[in-house]
Amino acid sequence: MNDQEIYQKIGEILWSIMPKDATVIYFTGDIYPEHYSGGARWLLKSGKIDTFSFGDMGAYEIENKICGLMSELRELDMFPEKWTHYKITLTDEGKFNTEFAYIPEEDSWVSLHMRGISDLSEEEWEKDYSQIPRELWEERVRLKNENK
Repeated sequence: MNDQEIYQKIGEILWSIMPKDATVIYFTGDIYPEHYSGGARWLLKSGKIDTFSFGDMGAYEIENKICGLMSELRELDMFPEKWTHYKITLTDEGKFNTEFAYIPEEDSWVSLHMRGISDLSEEEWEKDYSQIPRELWEERVRLKNENK
């Protein structure tokens, strides 16, 4: 498949699972040599963010299918430098967008998408990502600052 066919397929899948009361559906994920992950969440008209229920096997199959398509996309020649993180957005008006980020695996964390550990300010780390060991966060920030 070419890139447009892959984007079309992903858009169709996301559209098929988008709740009627959602205004936007997001799918974020990452791809590394030894593992990949991805998941959907959506913004409801009420302003609440929602996701699939934990353990929903249908959701797992859908997310796995999208991750596979993104892996195919990543291998296309149009991406000589292979991105590692991605975010797909589909609105209730049918607007589709993809974003890519290049996050080294050692600077990645399971719940942190489109940014590296080293991109977090101390305030963000304390407020939202304190599950990342402080020593790891400090080391990643130090290495990033040394490599500027």
